[in-house]
Amino acid sequence: MALRATGDVNNAFKVASATAETLRALGVNVNFAPIRDVNYELRNPVISVRSPSDGPEMVGRFVVAQVRGLSEGGILPCVKHFPGHRDTAVDSHFGLPVIVRSKVELDAYELVPFRRAVVEGVEAVMTAHIAMPGIGDPSLGEDHPSKKVPASLNSDAIKILRKEMKFDGMIVSDCLEMDGVRATFGTEKGAVMALKVSNLAPRLLNPTDHLREQAGTDCVMICHTMSAHVGAIEQVIKAVKSGELSQKAIQASVDRVRHLKAKYAIQPPAVPLQTLLTTTLRDTESRNVAQAALAADIYAKSTTVVRAEPGLIPISTYSTKTKIVFVSPGKTPTGGGAVGSGEEKTRKPHTPSSYINLIRVHSPDAIDIRFHSSAHLSVEEETQIAAADIVIFATRNASLSPYQKDFGLSLGKKYGEKLIVVATCDPYDFLEEKAEIKNYIAIYEPTIPAFKAAVDVTFGVAKAQGSLPVETPPVRHDIRGLTSSDEEFEKIWQMWQ
Repeated sequence: MALRATGDVNNAFKVASATAETLRALGVNVNFAPIRDVNYELRNPVISVRSPSDGPEMVGRFVVAQVRGLSEGGILPCVKHFPGHRDTAVDSHFGLPVIVRSKVELDAYELVPFRRAVVEGVEAVMTAHIAMPGIGDPSLGEDHPSKKVPASLNSDAIKILRKEMKFDGMIVSDCLEMDGVRATFGTEKGAVMALKVSNLAPRLLNPTDHLREQAGTDCVMICHTMSAHVGAIEQVIKAVKSGELSQKAIQASVDRVRHLKAKYAIQPPAVPLQTLLTTTLRDTESRNVAQAALAADIYAKSTTVVRAEPGLIPISTYSTKTKIVFVSPGKTPTGGGAVGSGEEKTRKPHTPSSYINLIRVHSPDAIDIRFHSSAHLSVEEETQIAAADIVIFATRNASLSPYQKDFGLSLGKKYGEKLIVVATCDPYDFLEEKAEIKNYIAIYEPTIPAFKAAVDVTFGVAKAQGSLPVETPPVRHDIRGLTSSDEEFEKIWQMWQ
C-alpha cells in the first residue's frame, strides 16, 4: 500500500528492481511475490497492506510494475494468491476462508489483476487456500464436496488459469501446512490433490480428457515440517505408481520448472574466493547505501495525512515549553494472558519501543507512555496526557485490536484537536471516525524508517506527499424521520419554504 500511496507506478518498479538486486546477490532467484489480491475487506487478517489497493485496476497496474522490476532484475516473480483473497475475514493460515461470489462477480473484481498479469507475461502464479463455491458447476448444491475444496486443490480454479486465461507458466500452491489445507485434507494428501484434477470434481467433459485435464499445479509448497515434506513425496510417488497421477502430467510440470530454472539460473563467478569476498563486501556496502536512500524517498512520498485540523500539522517547536506526550501500544508482558493469542499470531498489535527516539530528535523532553491490553494507565500517565500540548498516538492494526481502538477513541473524545494519530500499518484503524480522530496520518508499515517519515511530516521537516490507497468508508449518518410534533420540524419547514 505504501507503493500505491506514492501514486507513481515507477516507484513500484524501482523497489522491485532493488529487491531483485539484493536477492540475486544472495543467490536467490525466485520471489514468491508480489501480492495480487485486492484488499476489499477491512477486517482481512491475511492480506491488508500487502495489497496495493482495494481497486482491481489499480492493483493490476502496480503489481505489473513490480513483476517487471523483478523479472528484468533476474528474479522469477510469482503473483499470488489466485483467485484472490479479497472478501474474507478468515486467515487461511488458521482456517479455510469461504468466498461466496459468483463467477461473474469474480471476473469483474478478483480476477482482474491476475488476468492482466497473464497478459503481461507473468511466468508463475501461486494458488490460495480459499473455498470459492461460485466457480464450480452451478447445478450442484452448496453441500456438494466440490464446493468445499480450496482453490489450491480445485480443478475448477486451475481451469480458469489454464483454459480461460491461457496461462502456461508454473503454478505453485501456497504452503500445504496452512490449516486451510492441513486441517481439512491433510498436508500429504493435499500434495497429491494439488498435483492433479481433484477427484471431487463433478465430471469431465468426456473420458478421453482425463490425462489432458490432469496436473494443473506444478509445484507444491511445504515450508516447515520435514516429516510432512517427506510424507508428501512418498504419497505423490505412490499416486504415480497407482495411476492416480499420470507420469505424463508430472513430466509436463517438470518441463515448466526446468525451463524457468534455466532462464533464471545464477552462475557462480569464476574468481578466487578472497577476491569474491572482497568484491561482495564492497558491492554490499554500496548497494545498502543506495537502497537506504531509495527507501527513505519512497517512505517520504507515501506518508499520507488523511485529515488534519488547520494549523496543527506540522507541529511548531518554537518553544521548549511545548509539551509532547507520545502514546503507543507495547508488547504485553509475559504472563499477561495475551501472548500467543490469535491476535499475536496474525497481525501484531504492538509498535517498536524505539519510536520515541525519533520524536525526541525534535522534542527532547517528549514523554513516552506505553499501554497494554491487560493494564490501565497510571494516574501519573493520565495526568501527563491531560497536561500535554500535543498528544501523538501510534496504533498498529487497531482495526483488529479492540483495546487500541477503544483507547484511541477515548483519547479523541477527551483531547480532540491536540491529538495526532499515526496508523503505522493498517490505514483502516480510524478511517471512519472523523469526529473523534481529527488528525490522522497513515504510513502502511510499522518499521523505523517508515515512522521516521511520519515524524518528519509531523514536525515540518518534510511535506506529506502520499494519497490514501483505499477508499474512505462512507460516513454513517444518523437519519430519522420527522413528524409535525418534533421541535425541529417547524425550523426545517421554514428553511424549506
